[in-house]
Amino acid sequence: MTERERETKVERIIVAFDTTPLEEVALEAAAGLASALDAELSGVYVEDVNLMRIAALPFTRELGLTSAALRPFEASGLERALRLQAGRSREQLEAIASAFNLRWSFQIVRGQVLAAVLECVREPDLVVFGTAAHGATAKSVTLPALGRALAGEARRPGERFKRLNLRSIALLFDGTPRAWRALAAAYALAATAETRLALLVLAQGREEFERLREPVRAWLNERGATARFNWLRSAEIANVVAAANAEDAAALLWYDRTLPQDRRRFDALLSGLRCPLVLIN
Repeated sequence: MTERERETKVERIIVAFDTTPLEEVALEAAAGLASALDAELSGVYVEDVNLMRIAALPFTRELGLTSAALRPFEASGLERALRLQAGRSREQLEAIASAFNLRWSFQIVRGQVLAAVLECVREPDLVVFGTAAHGATAKSVTLPALGRALAGEARRPGERFKRLNLRSIALLFDGTPRAWRALAAAYALAATAETRLALLVLAQGREEFERLREPVRAWLNERGATARFNWLRSAEIANVVAAANAEDAAALLWYDRTLPQDRRRFDALLSGLRCPLVLIN
């Protein structure tokens, strides 16, 4: 495939926000991609419609923190809490965008979280999802402190990262055009963060693994880069999770368009990973 096809221009890096605090490494991955690919950093905060429906039910109750007594749940209280969290998410995005000197935008939508985010996605966009797993290196973001810490006195691009450059950038690779596009994004992120690149090469046998590995080695060699190659025998979620976690990946790039359509598989991936997921659209 041509260089132009491999490095299709990415317009936006979309960061998915919901009621779960986003890990610092996920924001770093999104900012690193936006910086490396000269793309806009775009935050999408989803007000979960399922929560709103539950809050509207007449029998819904909440437990008072001080009284430990059950009381009727007020939907207006949930709406205030969601607005407050959306404001905090916007501050997170603004802080890291300012630190990396990025174009940025933020919008609030209402719906089911995954579907609402994907409705905002256009063809060239990449989407960053946090995970339900919290490993030793995962930490919630403190808002103004994040921007101050990243702005710092860093002289090299990699010094702006506090977590991303300590771990590898992982990519599932099968040699398809979409996999090559994902490779270009993964390489750009790893180079910007000055960290390692790890390829999880999907192949049925050793011969196919080597056939897929060699052109990637040549492509990276042209750029003065290297990667660690791991043979992945199937794309079953358990196998992908185990391989990415064994690499202690800071982010996993995945380009399977059908993945979000299978909510069970998608949830299993997010809950199993110890790193953010970057979905290549």
